[in-house]
Amino acid sequence: MKDGELSEEGIRLIISTLKDFHDVMKTFDIYEVIGFATAAIRQSSNREEILSEIKKETDISMKVLSEYEEAYYGYLGVIDSIDLNDGITIDIGGGSTEITLFHKRNLVEYYSFPFGAVSLNSKFNFGDQVTTKQLAELRAYLLAQFQSLPWLRNVHYPIIGIGGTARNLGRIYQKAQDTNEYTLTFDDINKIILELSSLSVEERTKIKGLSKKRKDIIIPGIMTFLTLMEVVQTPHFIFNDRSIRDGILKERLNVACDEHKIG
Repeated sequence: MKDGELSEEGIRLIISTLKDFHDVMKTFDIYEVIGFATAAIRQSSNREEILSEIKKETDISMKVLSEYEEAYYGYLGVIDSIDLNDGITIDIGGGSTEITLFHKRNLVEYYSFPFGAVSLNSKFNFGDQVTTKQLAELRAYLLAQFQSLPWLRNVHYPIIGIGGTARNLGRIYQKAQDTNEYTLTFDDINKIILELSSLSVEERTKIKGLSKKRKDIIIPGIMTFLTLMEVVQTPHFIFNDRSIRDGILKERLNVACDEHKIG
């Protein structure tokens, strides 16, 4: 994205991917498609052009989720998969980070930060090798962002990470420890980021569990989790396989069930 505008190359990639999905759906006789877009398109100055082009070439209508919806669906997707009354969810995307706080399993607070793994990687000029100075600058920036929310500071709730960055972190840990554990400590995550930051981007491909597609942006993502743990003062980070998609599906199922009861 340049000057707030998604490039033509980016638009073509989205359309190409959706066409591939369309071919798969035809194979399985799927005719209803729920299309939704998050921060990358929401923040684009040319989003109407993007949505029009997608509709024209794929016949898929895309709903652009608001900041609240993106945070809410992440919470909704994860809440029934965990046995916790109180917690904080975090979903790091490419250009935004959604955080929610739930108490007695009810959503109480939410916030969408205008930064993600891709934008942080660009903002702090992470190249082939990460320096100690870059990590310190990133930590200071994230501390200021998170500490601006009073409801995050020293709340001591466990943090539940959802989305690709959280899953990658969890898989790196599981592979390294030969475990199926989903809960990590601050020290566990700190050890992982120290190892990753000592390696070049290419060398990171040797790390088991790390997706090659995330090898260049994984460090700012993990640093975001680590800094949030510091602000919240929680001993536990739990990664979860659920996502926004699960939240949207759950809502639609709930609506369908209510309509069936009424009928």
